Amino acid sequence: MNPSQRKRCPYCRFQKCLAVGMKREAVRADRMRGGRNKFGPLYRRDRQMKQQRGVFRHQQHNTTPYRIKLESAQTHQPSVSNNIHLMSSHTSAPLPSDNFHQSQAYPSNLGHSELHPMLLDCTLNRDRRALAPPPSLAYPEVYHRSSHGGGSGYHQGKSEMMPYSYGPAPPSPPTPKGLLTTPTTTPSSTPTPTLTSMLTAPIPSFLAQLLEGEPDERQLCAKVLASLQREQASRGKHDRLNTFSIMCKMADQTLFGLVEWARNSALFKELKVEDQMVLLQSCWSELLVLDHLCRQVAYSREGCIYLVTGQQIEVSNILTQAGVTLTSLVSRTQDLVVKLKALHLDTQEFVCLKYLVLFNPDVKSVQDRGQVERTQERVNHTLMDHTLYTHPGHTDKFGQLLLRLPEVRSISLQVEEYLYQRHLQGDLPCNSLLTEMLHAKHS
Repeated sequence: MNPSQRKRCPYCRFQKCLAVGMKREAVRADRMRGGRNKFGPLYRRDRQMKQQRGVFRHQQHNTTPYRIKLESAQTHQPSVSNNIHLMSSHTSAPLPSDNFHQSQAYPSNLGHSELHPMLLDCTLNRDRRALAPPPSLAYPEVYHRSSHGGGSGYHQGKSEMMPYSYGPAPPSPPTPKGLLTTPTTTPSSTPTPTLTSMLTAPIPSFLAQLLEGEPDERQLCAKVLASLQREQASRGKHDRLNTFSIMCKMADQTLFGLVEWARNSALFKELKVEDQMVLLQSCWSELLVLDHLCRQVAYSREGCIYLVTGQQIEVSNILTQAGVTLTSLVSRTQDLVVKLKALHLDTQEFVCLKYLVLFNPDVKSVQDRGQVERTQERVNHTLMDHTLYTHPGHTDKFGQLLLRLPEVRSISLQVEEYLYQRHLQGDLPCNSLLTEMLHAKHS
């Protein structure tokens, strides 16, 4: 190879392609053109999201997402049920009370023809504070990456907080209901680390690595709301989204965020693209259920389900109007929420559970099974060490958390079956990542 022939160098051309944004996953091993790329919708969405981020930043001060309010049919008697209404408003909507904890939850199983008395009233909210994100799960806004101690050093700070950082930490942040409490002594008089000592203690490097990739909840909420707004804007004035379509849109955007989280994980990038696809196609519904459970444990008001858009739905309203399958799903999920609240699930434990679900060596067709097993084992040890450190008087917490995973798996399978049946009936929106994952499971 000489200077006159340098443009023929395959390596140089490949590096130039990567530099301008070519997806390494799109390269076919057999070099044959054509074929079906199962990550195609994800790539297209990835490009669209990058283009829209700039628009969001520019319009953030001028436009605000709308909020969804669910009301019973006794209050409103609409002529057309299950509709979404858009109307401008120059008044600020009241903020949610601080007495209950806000969150984003995946409504994977909401929406059915039997929910017709429900009305979605979506109004434009001019108050930017309505997008105020929920407080962090446990140890809120206290871990700050050290600029002097390398990538694994964390200390208490006021900026670049992780995880779920949205502003300066209050002097004495309240512990959300159902989350980690830290008594100084246990019934057996065994000394327990105080909250202050746990917050100032450095996080183990591997656990810090797991926490680094956690998505920004506020960005997810904004993306979902913007997606719903664009979907409704593309329709006619009298062609409104029904409840099930809205919930599927929320689930699809949440799923997209989870896939993006996995693809950006340093541990996940170590696997081959084929293994990444197989693992994601195997556990996507479990990740969605875990995502829903975590938010409910941390912030949901009693007797309510919190949506990713920031609104609460009373469980009683759903159960009185849902069919057998939906009622079973909601009841099982709420029962599991109660169990997890009793275990005081915190952010670190939730992240570890997500990685344990993602790195499942029992999935068929996984090529590098050894790497998956080693990663799962590391996460397993990290979770055990964390639970023993934060709850030395509750030595079986680690085992109790692992016992919840089969329940998550069972619920996720029921969710998949419910969605697939709705898909066969023509109710599930096409050309979405949610539909793509369903097809991958049933192909």
